[in-house]
Amino acid sequence: MNQELRDIITRLETRVRQLILQQEKQQEELDKLRQQLNGKDDEILELQIQNEELKQQYSRLKMAKYIDMADNDVKDMRGRIRTMVRDIDKCISMLKVTQ
Repeated sequence: MNQELRDIITRLETRVRQLILQQEKQQEELDKLRQQLNGKDDEILELQIQNEELKQQYSRLKMAKYIDMADNDVKDMRGRIRTMVRDIDKCISMLKVTQ
């Protein structure tokens, strides 16, 4: 009976060691996964910051384009006004000649 108890204790010790080894492997895997998760969290944060910067750049580009279009409109309007003034001057000069 004494030998049987020793065999049982030996098997139990072996199984406990195996469980301890499995637990250590699982803990290492968990630590690795946590590091990956933290890395992904950092990556997400960087991408969110980059996204905000790109949104701001896009907004600035839209504003610059709007201002550029407005400048072109002003230039076109000035050209039209100059043309109209010339036409009016021609009409006035024609009226003076006919008088």
